Amino acid sequence: MKANNKVSMLIYATNEQRDRIKEAAAKMNLSVSKFMIECVMEQVSSIEELTKRNDKND
Repeated sequence: MKANNKVSMLIYATNEQRDRIKEAAAKMNLSVSKFMIECVMEQVSSIEELTKRNDKND
């Protein structure tokens, strides 16, 4: 599967990883960009929550 312009921003991803990302986004009816933003924001929220917990325990 050839990467289109929207997916070419995944310059550090292998072709297999790009295909997997595109398929996952499609399954969720999201663009690749929207899918990646949502995934990143999930990670950001998790890190923020862990940071809050660690700050409370100090």
